[in-house]
Amino acid sequence: MYDLHVILKNTPGSLGSLGSLLGKNGVGLEGGGVFSTPEAGHAHFLVEDGEKARKILTDAGFEVSNVRRPLVRKLPQKRPGELGEIADTLAQNGINILVQYSDHSNRLILITDDDSRAVEITQKWEIPSE
Repeated sequence: MYDLHVILKNTPGSLGSLGSLLGKNGVGLEGGGVFSTPEAGHAHFLVEDGEKARKILTDAGFEVSNVRRPLVRKLPQKRPGELGEIADTLAQNGINILVQYSDHSNRLILITDDDSRAVEITQKWEIPSE
């Protein structure tokens, strides 16, 4: 899975165009969201084939900022405060969370400023192999 970061124009229809274009080309969105500022929308979506999604969008004139593998973890979701626990663990190790969202399987998707260290530090929340 890849995190696809697209800069959208902050105008009606931008997100619809992105979703329709990807869907028409067989690219499903497995989680994510859009976070807007007055200047632009920042779309982060989880996709199977990041390079295919990038090509489709850039060919259509979208600004793809980045495509990268995110850190994927699973919180037990048994008590309040679990997100705070993993976020605090990363912060105590000097790692900043840049983007956080969930996928359709209720897994935590993280983009940090040091993913290689974050992988090691968050082993407690690693998804077991099936």
